[in-house]
Amino acid sequence: MQTRAFRPDIQGLRGIAVAVVVLDHAFRWPSGGFLGVDVFFVISGFVITAGLLREHGRTGRIRLRAFAARRVRRLAPASLLVILVTTAAAWVLLPTSRFASVAADAVASVLAVQNWRLAAAGTDYFAATAAASPFQHFWSLAVEEQFYLVLPVLLLLLLGRRARRDDRTAGRSARATVVIGGLTVCSLAWAFVAAAVDPASAYFSTATRAWELGVGVLAAIAVHRARSVRPWVAECMVVIGLGTIAASVLLGRESFGMPAPLALVPTLGTALILVAGAGTGAGASSRSSSGPAPTRTAWAAAPLRWRPLVGLGTVSYSLYLWHWPFIVLLPLFTSLPVGIAVVLALLTSIASYATVETAFRHRGLRATLQEHRLRLQVGALAALTVLTLVTVSGTAERLRPLPPVPAAAPAAGDDTDLAADDSFPALQARADAIAAGLGARSWPDDLTPSAEAISAPGYADSLTKTSSWAPTLGCSVIGADWRADSCTWGAAPGTSVMLTGDSTGAFSAPGWRALAEDPDADVQVRNGAQIGCPFSTTALTSDVDTCAAHNAEVLAELERTTPDVLVVTNRFWDKEDPSLEGITRESYESGVKGIIEAARPHVGRVVVVPATPPGYAPTGCVAGTRGPQDCREGDATARAQMRSLTTLLDDVDETTVLDTTPLWCSFGTCPLLIGNVLTRFDPVHVTPEASQASAPALLDLLRKEDILPGVRPSTP
Repeated sequence: MQTRAFRPDIQGLRGIAVAVVVLDHAFRWPSGGFLGVDVFFVISGFVITAGLLREHGRTGRIRLRAFAARRVRRLAPASLLVILVTTAAAWVLLPTSRFASVAADAVASVLAVQNWRLAAAGTDYFAATAAASPFQHFWSLAVEEQFYLVLPVLLLLLLGRRARRDDRTAGRSARATVVIGGLTVCSLAWAFVAAAVDPASAYFSTATRAWELGVGVLAAIAVHRARSVRPWVAECMVVIGLGTIAASVLLGRESFGMPAPLALVPTLGTALILVAGAGTGAGASSRSSSGPAPTRTAWAAAPLRWRPLVGLGTVSYSLYLWHWPFIVLLPLFTSLPVGIAVVLALLTSIASYATVETAFRHRGLRATLQEHRLRLQVGALAALTVLTLVTVSGTAERLRPLPPVPAAAPAAGDDTDLAADDSFPALQARADAIAAGLGARSWPDDLTPSAEAISAPGYADSLTKTSSWAPTLGCSVIGADWRADSCTWGAAPGTSVMLTGDSTGAFSAPGWRALAEDPDADVQVRNGAQIGCPFSTTALTSDVDTCAAHNAEVLAELERTTPDVLVVTNRFWDKEDPSLEGITRESYESGVKGIIEAARPHVGRVVVVPATPPGYAPTGCVAGTRGPQDCREGDATARAQMRSLTTLLDDVDETTVLDTTPLWCSFGTCPLLIGNVLTRFDPVHVTPEASQASAPALLDLLRKEDILPGVRPSTP
């Protein structure tokens, strides 16, 4: 079965793969959109191997130099253009300190080792807190090129050189199937192990990804050796294949295990479609370049032959290259929605495909430059236009007039005037610092934490494990052997406080520790917050058992120690938060109420201390051309949820929802910069430095609301 018919179904598969990847990167939907890369891997292994087998069947050999030249002509022009344009844009938009890292990523991308660089840096593909490199997506291209350094040589060794009429072809194909199948199984087995032991590195590793390309290789060998699949069998294969891809993309989660076992589902589904289409014409058209085209057309593959989808698949390589730099870099100099970045990337990819990618595919460099001079000039002009727009827009952002600071009149329901009371000087000082932050035009040289720090891969993990904050934050790491006595600050006798909550509570701990270590406060604080575990009876989709066990342990500790004040700090409910997927706002809040009611008999009073109001990802502000005035956020969302919690807990005795907006906002607007300190290191988590700096004002606020000193429980 050695036809070389045009396969629109393969282009359709490519269109689906690139669409879900782009949607996932831009909008965090669908949940398994990242699996589009796995579909690409299988298609790549299938198409490349099919070409090598055709060449071997026709000539009796595989010309390695010719193969390498084809790969370079196919991939290098478009990728080098993207690398050059992205590097130039990064040089314009990024501070020197971060540009050095991006430049190193560019070099790694050219050398096809970006996946190794990301793995060595401990990059978490799914992390929302770190600033992603605009070259991070080159990891998958690196995996493919490393794989294809080995595959042609391996096939040549297994198939050998032969005369055109060699009867031993079947035996050699069987040998290739056994050897490559064995290597594929070994890679898959290692993927299972690595995904459990070191999931961040496993995601980028060639060894844990080779099996996916191997599945495509085996599918191509099967098609090369086998006879046509019965039409009804092929129809079933296509239906099953499309179903498995759709289910994995719509329902898949990284917590299911990547790259194994989760990637098995779309990988095998893709292989089924590829084999079925080759056997019956499920995806072939009558345009055949070698051998007769199949005569039947499978109805099940009809969606894959939809022209817009086939067209998207045709430009899928260029779109994959361009989409990520647009998504990463565009927010650095404009507030346009991410959908605009996707549209611009699509238009650029179409131009890149037409002017660059196709020009070099079948001709050498010199011939291409001569034949396609006008087309390449148009492509160069388009790239120059993109760079010019980036430069002009970035400069305009720097020079545009400063937006006005909010008028000095509180919005309805605003309690910011609490800070004006001279009896609480720390609150007044905090209000002055917030006002200065709202009026700041540029980032200070001594910004804390620095742009480089919060942009580094694994920043949040480093805070809890290796930084100077680890002694404070370390006991909130999920799965740690938590003991309240080892996470206690301040001397007894004092007002005893138990801090609980999820990661937003955990990262507020430096402020509570500073408060406890202030002799004037006379407070002892125990930290029971746990990263990833809201203090709630509502079970999350991940770490259900761990969180339930920890919260039960905290309740037991409350019963044993009967603290004066129980502080609950959970993140605000957000339908876009992947950790709260499938959990409604009502169930989330009722879970908080349920656990508070369970704890209430054992504590003097309960105080719900909301997290810092959510807002912009600071990496997109600090690392780009946007100034502090561009990164201010309103407090409407925070206030709405505080009102909802207040209503919810109104019938629970001695329970208060503390309005913490005076610590972070002024008259409805919250700056990202207070003093020289960033308030958040991601959209929801307070920086340890900001938490610590807020401690004096927090103490004033707690006293203002008569929360400190506390009242001992009436019964022990």
